[in-house]
Amino acid sequence: MHRKLKRGVVAVTTAALLTGLLGTSGADAVLPNSTFEGNDGNLVVNTPGNTDWINAPNRHIGTDLPTGTGDNSFGQGAKEDNVNTTVVSGSIPNSKADLASFYVANEQVANGDIFLYLGWSRQSQSGTTNFDFEINQKTQPNLTTPGAKVLNRTVGDLLINYLFQGQGTPQVNFRTWTGSAWSAPTDATSFSEAAINTTPVANVGGQTPDPLPAQQFGELAINLTAAGVFPPGVCEAFGSAYVKSRSSTSFTSEIKDFIAPVGINIANCSTLIVKKVTVPSPDPLDTAFAFSESGPNGFSDSFSLKNGEQDLNTPLNAGTYTASETVPANYTLTSATCDDGSPVTAIDLGPGETVTCTFTNTLKQGAIKVTKTRKHAADGPGDHPQSGVDFTVNGVTHATDANGAACFDGLQFGSYTVHETVPAGYHGEADKTVTVDNTATCADNPYGGETVSFHNTPLTDLSVSVDSQIPGGTSSTIDCGATASAGPGDDITASAANLEPGTYNCTIVIDP
Repeated sequence: MHRKLKRGVVAVTTAALLTGLLGTSGADAVLPNSTFEGNDGNLVVNTPGNTDWINAPNRHIGTDLPTGTGDNSFGQGAKEDNVNTTVVSGSIPNSKADLASFYVANEQVANGDIFLYLGWSRQSQSGTTNFDFEINQKTQPNLTTPGAKVLNRTVGDLLINYLFQGQGTPQVNFRTWTGSAWSAPTDATSFSEAAINTTPVANVGGQTPDPLPAQQFGELAINLTAAGVFPPGVCEAFGSAYVKSRSSTSFTSEIKDFIAPVGINIANCSTLIVKKVTVPSPDPLDTAFAFSESGPNGFSDSFSLKNGEQDLNTPLNAGTYTASETVPANYTLTSATCDDGSPVTAIDLGPGETVTCTFTNTLKQGAIKVTKTRKHAADGPGDHPQSGVDFTVNGVTHATDANGAACFDGLQFGSYTVHETVPAGYHGEADKTVTVDNTATCADNPYGGETVSFHNTPLTDLSVSVDSQIPGGTSSTIDCGATASAGPGDDITASAANLEPGTYNCTIVIDP
């Protein structure tokens, strides 16, 4: 298989793209275009047909280590802007900052918008929350073991701040990684909803505690597309997420407990797949077909595919792409179709969409039909079809049928020798060369392939004799020209074999 992963991710670099993210909304509605109930502070579906953490799309759950000496956290005064940090063990007491579980889910809805859903639970319900969800493009190092760590951050990574002051609706803002620090916060008011449970609620996924006491669970839903995290024409992808607690509302305060990152796949990046199919399959020539692709922002790609192989390009920006094939002389392009209905000359690749285009080529193959006739006095004057005569083409032998025909197909374009196995008693013809350059099969009606004819002539043996009644009484000669001769003698015979039909004259002289 020919496979390429082009990782040219274009990151969001300024908070100016983020025009407001999270807001507050009542429990009577969900975000437009989403069915996720991110505004009710529980984990189960309230309205049939909706989703919640019990059935969230692409759900992942991270579980914190048990409270105590084995729990891990960031230590040595770690701050959010630090890339070089340290993981320590046993420093988180059972408090409001002691995390329990981390929930993350995402989906792309019918109109192309990408939604991110986040949730958390903690070990204690008292006090405020200052939790930060870090959403990264790259996988993070192993944070489950103590020691020095270097975080993998990319320009455009997200840090979503979830702030709850003990009552009312949680406040949410977010920041983007600039390359050296997190940007100033962007207030989130228009593209989200958030809530904390006010009564005990059932947990999911085997997480504890179950049920969750009041104010020990919080959630939010975000329309990342509407917020500008996935701007039009820019391929953006996130592959890792985790949550951290902060010691106070101050962004520069120490970060404490965390739940180790989980893998996610949130992207508006598109995928273009080109498949190769030949007829017949497998390809008897094992042909490598040359292809090229082009698209937005100077994208281009050249590659070759054999029958059954495919080329995969991802991640790609949404846009219009083209794919074309250089068709070999001995093949025809039978079809070139894309599974989304786009023509291969204008493939409409939407955000997050995967389109597969299949190119089918048919090997140019022709046929040779042999017709066989003979002269046969018993059948009347003229030529007549002759059955049962073997002909060989390209190592394959067929016998003529009742109509005196034998057909050979599946022949690649080129020259072929037609050889007859001449039946005994007949004079046949020499091998003939036939050039196949018309696409045809023996079953075509009307037949449009190559034709060649062979004719057989029955042979006769000639014998002319002279027998003298008196031994030694006469001396004779027989002269049939080049055909046969005999004599002189009293008992002589002139013979000739395998004579074709014709007139033969013999002169016989009998001398006394």
